[in-house]
Amino acid sequence: MEKKLDFRVQRTYKTLQDALIRLLREKRFEEITVGELCETAMIRRATFYKHFGDKYELFSFTVREFLKHFNSQGGVDYDLSDPQSFYTGMVDYTLRFVEQNEDIFQSLMKSNNAQILFDILSNEVERDIGEHLKEDVKNGVNLPARTDLMASIFTGALIYTVKWWIVHDKQLPREELVQVCSSMMKFL
Repeated sequence: MEKKLDFRVQRTYKTLQDALIRLLREKRFEEITVGELCETAMIRRATFYKHFGDKYELFSFTVREFLKHFNSQGGVDYDLSDPQSFYTGMVDYTLRFVEQNEDIFQSLMKSNNAQILFDILSNEVERDIGEHLKEDVKNGVNLPARTDLMASIFTGALIYTVKWWIVHDKQLPREELVQVCSSMMKFL
């Protein structure tokens, strides 16, 4: 069971996340300073460092919070007898999220630290997908490989699909790309 945070801590986390998102819409990650995050969030630098070691930890935390929000909203509806529908839904949800936040993803991709940021993103997504796979196994789904390996493969495919889509200026409509990904999953 997850420990409930004090409302002041929750507010601090929320304002810092909002500040990071706002600043990522304006500039690349490496151009954002902890001081600027604190000023935008209207918190003291000491408060920032009480909760986060650096802006990379804040970025990782922000990704985890987006994933928690996704899961708390019911995530993707799917039939347990067809787990592929969950993963197709994850691709669709992710691409929708990218469409709505394209400026942030463009900023991340233009960053000199893009590889580090996408590694952080991948690690958090892989952890989340691994949990879904473990749940599938508990519910009787027979997977073709270990959950950690499958989570890694799916996450890599998902992240590189997003990168491909952005680099190619979304030339393929989201719905069509989701269909392509779904068709490819049938071969796995």
